[in-house]
Amino acid sequence: MTSEVETSPPPRGALFEKHVADVIAALFVTVIVLYAASGPLNEFIRWVIETTTPAFDEMSRRDQRVFLREHWLGAAHRAFEQGFLLPTGLIIGLPIVLSFAITLLTLHRKPGLRAVNWALTALAVSAFTSWIVAIFASDAGILPTARGIDYVMFPLATAITLYLTWRLFGGFIVGFCLFWVVYFFVKGWLPDWTGILAGSEATFSQNLRQMILQFWAQTGGMFGQPIQVVTGNVLIFIVFGAVLMASGAGDLLMKIANRLTGGLTGGAAHASVASSALFGTLSGAAISNVVSTGVMTIPVIRKAGFKPAFAGAVEAAASTGGQIMPPVMGVVAFFVAGQIGLEYRYIVVAAIIPAIFYYLGTFLAVYFEARKRGVGALPASERPKLTRSEWVQCLVFVIPLGTLSYFLFAQPSVPKAGFYGLIAALASASLLFRDFRSGRRLWTAFVDAGRMAATIVIIVTAIGLIVGLIQTSGFAGRLSQLLAEVADGPLPLVLLVVALGAIVLGMGLPPGATYFIIVIALSSGIDTVGIAPLTLHLFVVVFAMMSTVTPPVALAAFAAAPIAGADPIKTGFEAAKISLAGFLIPFVFVYHPAVLYKLQVIFEWFGEDRVNSRAMIDIATVTWFDFFWILGAFTLAMWLIASALAGFDRSRLSVVERALRLTLGGAALLPQLAIAAPAAGLGLALLLASPRLARRAGPAAP
Repeated sequence: MTSEVETSPPPRGALFEKHVADVIAALFVTVIVLYAASGPLNEFIRWVIETTTPAFDEMSRRDQRVFLREHWLGAAHRAFEQGFLLPTGLIIGLPIVLSFAITLLTLHRKPGLRAVNWALTALAVSAFTSWIVAIFASDAGILPTARGIDYVMFPLATAITLYLTWRLFGGFIVGFCLFWVVYFFVKGWLPDWTGILAGSEATFSQNLRQMILQFWAQTGGMFGQPIQVVTGNVLIFIVFGAVLMASGAGDLLMKIANRLTGGLTGGAAHASVASSALFGTLSGAAISNVVSTGVMTIPVIRKAGFKPAFAGAVEAAASTGGQIMPPVMGVVAFFVAGQIGLEYRYIVVAAIIPAIFYYLGTFLAVYFEARKRGVGALPASERPKLTRSEWVQCLVFVIPLGTLSYFLFAQPSVPKAGFYGLIAALASASLLFRDFRSGRRLWTAFVDAGRMAATIVIIVTAIGLIVGLIQTSGFAGRLSQLLAEVADGPLPLVLLVVALGAIVLGMGLPPGATYFIIVIALSSGIDTVGIAPLTLHLFVVVFAMMSTVTPPVALAAFAAAPIAGADPIKTGFEAAKISLAGFLIPFVFVYHPAVLYKLQVIFEWFGEDRVNSRAMIDIATVTWFDFFWILGAFTLAMWLIASALAGFDRSRLSVVERALRLTLGGAALLPQLAIAAPAAGLGLALLLASPRLARRAGPAAP
């Protein structure tokens, strides 16, 4: 569900509120950049002091530290740090205050409701500012307590958060949150037959006081780990992507995709896959990818000869993969890094092969459908040619992404990498795109980035509330015990339960909320499951991602269906079929760990010690044979499976051959080499023999 802000232009009377919201959005981006720049700024201040002090190198280390503190520039920077960059209340609270103000000021467009916008904004700012003040007091040494004003401000902040979430993201997530709010108060009165839902008794006032102490007097609930990860790591990447898109790089990216894939069978659809994959390197959000690229790609796919539902499904499936596309993956990848205590760069490397596998599967699904329907390549006249200046402008991707990747891997500080990537993006866009040199274009980029960041902060605030309620109510512990009992069973059964849980929850919840709820349930059962935490967490992430293309509630497919003029349910089923690789990949990397871990050796190649973390396996236990075997086996398996589902390869396939391809494709992915190798050999032989079988069967039906 979208708000009125996004669906209609503002009436003249509301322009003032829009201008104010735009100013706050630009201010929000400035705050995001300042927080990300704290490390580089500290290094720059130190460099300036060292450079302007001739005798600095001759001082002892102790004297250098003292001089850095007492120097006027160092003292000013330290005061700025302590007053703005380090306080917990500002790091978490200021983004929330600005996000709510940006959204609420333009929430209602009708002239008679403008006063409501201002009233809601004032209430939200007052409520969250009171929390910031309370956290400042806690940082000063005052023990957290439930004050009288908190009994007013906490319910007020919660109500506004849920109202905004409903306006922006629909009723399901709000209903889910309200369920846990009610459960928090009634858990002690539930009968024993309700099983893990039955909790300990407490009075209404005791429960309310506990909620306020946990969620308001401290950094829990709305201010817990989800929002901490987003404000600390994610928001700078939102600005990074928005700057590149505002520069005009988006149109260039679409042109590159059409040029690269236009000559292939079904070229129009492949251009959608390629463009969404490229967009995924900048933005890990499925629905925004659908909306931004779908308006250009879906009509072209339909015009090429594909059915409307398939055209929308291609865009939905391709955009969904952006959530695991390095280097800027979806928000959930940052959640994983925080949850298992692993540097983000290791997660990026782990995601490289799964992302390639996903888009390989999507490509093959489109390829065989194009063959089946006789859709050829784009005519040469419709394949855009890049001019010399446009080839040079391609550096707008190479330089910022290269800079971002370098700092992610060489100096593993995520905010620092995002900051330097943004600086490279601003410099590249200004040099390569003349229109971007205007102040208006830069202002638009910052405003758009601020609005996107505000939307993410709002949904993550709601996610934090849900996560806090599940944990504090005691339900998480009881659910963990239940899962630990299930984990005593066969591993495939455990994985199937986790996968189904992620898909079902993800049908109505964002991937971040789905991830946290499943991981809470797994918290005490990970060791029992018997696989590395990174493997298990990425297993949850991929299935949470796949829920966006899984009927009956496939959010990415539903976003694409209106653009395609297709039935949403049909589009969802088509998207699930095209995205089949995504349902297989998590099981593949559980049983073939080389997929996630073998490439971690690149850190050793650059002179670092062998990766040693309890969240990962020992990479020495996987060989290059394991790695190249699964690369080949997965490619062959996807060719067999995708052609079987389409019912077409070089010609129409019989029912028997389709069943045989499905069987051999699945068997080739099994971890037992004694079964997988013969299956792969038979599958390859079947592909080679298929043209002869087709000739014997006679001409294929059109």
